Amino acid sequence: MSQWPSHLTAPQARGQRGASIVETMLVLPTLLFLVLAIWQAALGYHAKTSLNYAAFEAARAGSVANAKLASIHAAFQKAMLPYYGGGRTLAELADTAVKAAKDLDAAGLRIEIISPTPESFSDYNSPALQAALQTGEPVLPNVGLDELSCPRDVPACKSDPKTNASGQTLLDANLLKLRVTYGIPPSKQMPMLGKFYTWALGKLGAAGGDAFKQALIKAGRIPVVSHAVVRMQSDAIRNSAMVSSPGAGNGGSPTDPGPGPIEPPLPTCPWWDPTCSICTEGSGHGACEIPPETCPGG
Repeated sequence: MSQWPSHLTAPQARGQRGASIVETMLVLPTLLFLVLAIWQAALGYHAKTSLNYAAFEAARAGSVANAKLASIHAAFQKAMLPYYGGGRTLAELADTAVKAAKDLDAAGLRIEIISPTPESFSDYNSPALQAALQTGEPVLPNVGLDELSCPRDVPACKSDPKTNASGQTLLDANLLKLRVTYGIPPSKQMPMLGKFYTWALGKLGAAGGDAFKQALIKAGRIPVVSHAVVRMQSDAIRNSAMVSSPGAGNGGSPTDPGPGPIEPPLPTCPWWDPTCSICTEGSGHGACEIPPETCPGG
């Protein structure tokens, strides 16, 4: 009996030897790339989660420390310790803190204060609080905001968002909003895939003209951005991290950012009437869209 399949001759069978190796060489790199990409996406999600938590902790610290950048940065660095390895003893935590501080320098981290803006301090500065806090920088009052539209010592301030420099009310100016931009370092990226991500981000123009993000990508870091908003619990003092944003708020006409009215309008029939369930306002017995004889009273 021949050892070859009935539909193949010996030369034909020999010609198919090694086909599986070729297929393997084609499939394995693709499969490896996909697996590494999934792991890289997971690492990016982990970094974003850690960044969100640290940004919120930084905002909380700033809200009770006059929005001082040093307090915000210290709280952020402390909250990022688990991301950098954490520790079970004080010595391990100290080593991790040194490592985190080295990575969270000006080249890998940017903290911006979106609110209050420098223009907010032009509109609502309180000279009395400046003297009390012994600072040469403008200060925003934080006490009695439910009753005040201006600082107590400057009752004639520019409090109208339509015409003042900030486009904010005093209440708006007491919202502390941070924007934190962090670059995931190469040491926390998957081999090969991290470089592919940064290369792709550069080619796609993901930095959007932001010089800091462009520097992160050039340094092999993957930019991640997080925002946090809390109410100030102390008098904010102007600092260099506050981003200027002049102009009237909403063009002087605040609008509802939510969705528009539901179409068609909701039924307005009596709650106890099961026979008239699609009535709307406007005419007669609940303005029924079904024959009037089915509604109460015909």
